[in-house]
Amino acid sequence: MKKDIKSIPDHYTAVTPWIISPSSAKLIEFLEAAFDAQEIPNSRIVNADGMIIHVVVKIGDAMVMLFDARAGWAPTPVFLSLYVEDIEATCQKAIRLGATSVTNITSLWFGEKVSRILDPFGNLWWINERVEDVDFTNPEEVGKRASTPDAVAGIIYIQQSLDEALKAQRAFLNY
Repeated sequence: MKKDIKSIPDHYTAVTPWIISPSSAKLIEFLEAAFDAQEIPNSRIVNADGMIIHVVVKIGDAMVMLFDARAGWAPTPVFLSLYVEDIEATCQKAIRLGATSVTNITSLWFGEKVSRILDPFGNLWWINERVEDVDFTNPEEVGKRASTPDAVAGIIYIQQSLDEALKAQRAFLNY
């Protein structure tokens, strides 16, 4: 008789990010300092060569898995969106720790402030702070909000800065 086994482990979601980096240990140090990540006890597995082949950190309520890249592998940067309580403090802390700002903090029409940083390992982070609840079930209101000059300018800026960020990431990763 089969036991009742959860298809998704406790504290995980159906999709869990997995970051491959040159040094999971150094990336974890950055994540702990910048985003208050916590390494999950007993999750670190190291192979005979001392490389991390599995480790899990928790950032906010999300689990993120990591492991070390092997020699000869192409860079595999990730793109992650992180919601925070204080976008200014979070971005400043990440930059002090070696991240590069690629999108200045921008207030957008849908009730969020957004920013982007490139971490010291080449990963691109969308940092978000919710500042207002917007009723997306009201098409007239959404249309008004999305079509103001400030709304249009904000979207144009974040798209242009994304293009620049991806070019900067490419140069950072030398590919």
